[in-house]
Amino acid sequence: MSDQHSPPDAAAPLLRFACDCVSAAPVAQDPWEAVSKDGKFHDGTKELILNALHRLPHSGAQLAQILGLSPPAVHRHVTELLARELIRETAAPNSARRSPAERYYRLNFPVVLAPDRRAFLPLLDRLADQFAAAFRAEQPVFAEVFARTSLPDREERFEALLHYLYTSAVRRARAQLEAEGVLPPWTEHEDGSRWIWWAEEPLETEAP
Repeated sequence: MSDQHSPPDAAAPLLRFACDCVSAAPVAQDPWEAVSKDGKFHDGTKELILNALHRLPHSGAQLAQILGLSPPAVHRHVTELLARELIRETAAPNSARRSPAERYYRLNFPVVLAPDRRAFLPLLDRLADQFAAAFRAEQPVFAEVFARTSLPDREERFEALLHYLYTSAVRRARAQLEAEGVLPPWTEHEDGSRWIWWAEEPLETEAP
């Protein structure tokens, strides 16, 4: 009979970390993790291209001119971004085309522009206040439960768990809303990954 106190197999991926994007296991807790985990735009050039496209569609030649890059380099990055479904081809006015074969591209995820963010902010701030008040009110109860667990005996501090508790509550709330259909399911992409992505413009009071 095996020793019940023997350590688990060190090769077995038992732990779930703060972000599954750091794990080699095919797991995901958050709908944006696959974009980071799969390295869908792991270099600065792809980020520059996404920024250049966030308001207006552009052709590959226009992107090369805007970014000061060679057309072959832009073409390579555009091809990869298309394959990763972060951008898509889009129609352009005939007057904008320099040739019938010229292709234009736009982002394949929503971007919340600064004026639109300002429209949402009052409601978001109200919800944030409600979330914060609810979490603050439960903190003494969390502390009581913490005292009854094995964590103090293992020399863990309650303060070190607060971000875990908050994040776990948010993820469980999202799971409830997804099960109810209030939040949409994670989109399945052609490479088999499931993810949802977005971006937002900074406000005047925020650093870009």
